[in-house]
Formats: sequence, structure tokens, C-alpha cells
Amino acid sequence: MSNINHHLGRRAFLKRSAAFSALSGGSFLGNLAMMNDAAAQTASDYKALVCVFLLGGNDHGNTIVPTTTELYDAYVAARGGVSLARTSLLPITPSATAIGAYPGPTLGLHPSFTGVKSLFEAGQCAIIANVATLMQPTTKTQYANGVLLPAQLFSHSDQQNSWQTGLPDSPSATGWLGRAADVMLSQNGASPVSMCMSLGGNNMIQAGANVVQYQLTNQGSVQIKAVSPQDGFYGNVANAALLKQVIEESGSNNLFENEYAKIIKRSITADSAVRDALAGVPGSTAAFVAGNPLAAQMNLVARMIAARSALGHKRQIFYVTLGGFDLHSALLNDHAGRLGFVSTALEAFYNATVALGVASDVTAFTASDFGRALLANGDGSDHGWGGHHFVVGGAVKGGRLYGRYPDTLLGSADDVGEGRLLPSASVDEYAAVLARWYGVTDLTAVLPHSNRFSNYNMAFL
Repeated sequence: MSNINHHLGRRAFLKRSAAFSALSGGSFLGNLAMMNDAAAQTASDYKALVCVFLLGGNDHGNTIVPTTTELYDAYVAARGGVSLARTSLLPITPSATAIGAYPGPTLGLHPSFTGVKSLFEAGQCAIIANVATLMQPTTKTQYANGVLLPAQLFSHSDQQNSWQTGLPDSPSATGWLGRAADVMLSQNGASPVSMCMSLGGNNMIQAGANVVQYQLTNQGSVQIKAVSPQDGFYGNVANAALLKQVIEESGSNNLFENEYAKIIKRSITADSAVRDALAGVPGSTAAFVAGNPLAAQMNLVARMIAARSALGHKRQIFYVTLGGFDLHSALLNDHAGRLGFVSTALEAFYNATVALGVASDVTAFTASDFGRALLANGDGSDHGWGGHHFVVGGAVKGGRLYGRYPDTLLGSADDVGEGRLLPSASVDEYAAVLARWYGVTDLTAVLPHSNRFSNYNMAFL
């Protein structure tokens, strides 16, 4: 013990022990517009993607409802007590796409989707119909005959992983947005802050081979409190400064110590950069309704976009989440609240990008574990497969429905059992449009299976 204590010494002891233990511990839109006037002098070719992941499997059957008599009556028969009254639905009329007029039934959005309806009618929101994980284009007959399918269909963890990696047939250490970030990494030069920023915790979709996702809270960066000038080390600011100096020193012969010190230094540098960048950005806005957990995340996303020049970012990728969609019970009440959060957050966020002058440079899109079975189970719904998704932004060819709206009659060619939709569009096709817009030219580097699909009606950007 005496030899160990002798060789550690004061500085080495602080570096080893303290570095470990201490770690545990005007109108907004108007100001954004003024900030954009200044940023526009230097910004060029900026783009951002925002993944809005709805955890638990969104019930698409009550998100978009067919309102033609035959299909609506069949919907009520299947859903029973969890069906929505036709008079409560928000009617939408999808415009023609490049391939012609919308051929599907009349539709209504969930009554909580007022903001999404406004965006859709204004041409800033598109609907992507019946999307989910697929190995290859698949028919109901092929499904019944045992064609190769994504692993563990209807499983939360497996389908979240397949959505996020874009590789439903094999394990992967990277996600498709992370691989897109790897491809576009050079756009950001030597910024100390990763282009992949998450407010939804650690995730697979942003994991890259070279890009490491950076975790944020609704207030900004996650600070190491022990070296914080505000908190201090054991309440002493001078000690915090000394500890920071000790941690940042290099030259140890211990490989683990050196690597850990690099991580801590990188965290300190990134935290400082984010704090400095956000210092000149308004902190809140009434447009992002209080009490909405998704809006709180997207408020910070808007602020990080406003700070893009200070961060040295020309490419950004954000990940935000909203839980509570696994509604095996209390579907009518709880789903209304969840969709209300999504709708108001997306509308407020789009308006923030308009104020920033980057509406055409920022695209938000939804994703979820899976859709849900149309056939009700008590006062809830069970796990499904295909589901409908939404893309919002100034570059979106909105007011349209892309892909093919499914036949929602029970037992149809699109039903693999109890109203579970057989996807007509794959995650690969959905993601490919987003990646190509973002600047990726070699899609197979980001989505290795994308060449298996060629949906004729997915040009939503």
C-alpha cells in the first residue's frame, strides 16, 4: 500500500479518484428572426434532420381514419368502443402527387391533430402511408408462405432496433442517421460538438462509426458539476478550477487514464461550446406550450439550430422522443393526449424554423416501433406492423399522401391478422428520401438494403 500511495501522489490521486466520483453528481420568434439576419451573412448549405420517435407503437388506426361509408363502418365494427366519431374527425383532402390524383378513400385526422392538419393544408406536412420494417417487398401470400421477414415482428425492442439501424436481418453497431452523419461529417469541420444531438437519451439511430451522439437536456448541455464554476467541487469554485486543470493535464503512462481523460476533456469542451453558443439565444417561447414534454425538447432543438453558426455546424441531426404510445388500455383518452403533444410541438417547431429563416433547410419526421392492430382488444389495441408517418418542413412537398393507402377492411390483402397492416413501404424507402435530401449520394453506404426497393411514389422531398 505504501508504494501505491507513494506513486499516486496528490495530482494522480485527484485525477483518478475525483474524476470518477465527481461525475455522478423580447419574443422568442422575433429574436430568432433577428439572429437569422446575422447568421445569414455566413451560413450556406445548412441542413438538419429531426427524428421524432413515438415510443411504444403509435395507433395509426385512430391517427388517420377512412371516412367513406363502407370503410368507416368497417372501422367502427373492428374498433368498437375505441372508435372515433366521424363528426369528430378533421377532414383532409390529399392533393395529387407526381403520379396523379390521390386514389384512396376520404380521410379524417384524429381530432387532437389540429396543428398537423394546418401544416398539411398549408403544404408543409406530408403523410407517408403504411411504413414499417421489411426485408424485401412482400405480399400477403409470401408472408403466409414463410418469406424472409424482419426479426421478431411485433416486439418493441427488436422493431425499434430495426427501424433505427435500417438492418432488420442482422445486428448492427450503427444506425442509419449515424451512417448519414459519417458521410456528411466533413461539412462541420472541427466543431467540438457532435452533429448528432439527442434529447431522447442514448439511441441506436444516431450511432455512427466515426460520429458519437451528444446528449442534451431540455435546458442544454449536461455539465460535469465538479468542474462547474457555478457548483464547484464540494461547493468550492477554486477547487473546481484546480480539478479541471488536473483532469486536463496529460502525460500519464496509464492507457485507461489517458483515454478517460480524453473523454472528460471532450465533454468539458463540448459543454463550454454549447453554453457559449446558447448564451445568445432566447431561452423560451410561448409558442412551445408549457407542460408538453415533446415541445420542451423541440424548443431546445430550435435553439441549437439558432446557434448553428456559433457551433460551427452546417449539418445537424436531432433525436427527440415521446413515450406512452403502447396503449393496450385507455386508448381513447391517452392517445388523444399523446397526439395533442405531437401536433402542437410540430406546429410550434415549424413556426420557429420559419422565424429562423431555415424552414426549407430543416425536416422533421416521425418514426415508431410499429403500427397497431385495427381490431380492438378491450379498450386498447395490440402490437401491429405497418403504420402511417408524418414529415414536416419547408422543403416537404406537403398536402399529399405518399405510398399507397392500405385496404383497411379486416381480411384484406393488406391484413396479416387482426387488422395488422402488411407494410407497402419500407423504412429503407422512407429513410432514403430523407438521406438523399440531406446530401447523401451513395445510399447503400447508409441504407445497405435500399436497392431492394423502388417505391414509385415516395418523392416527398
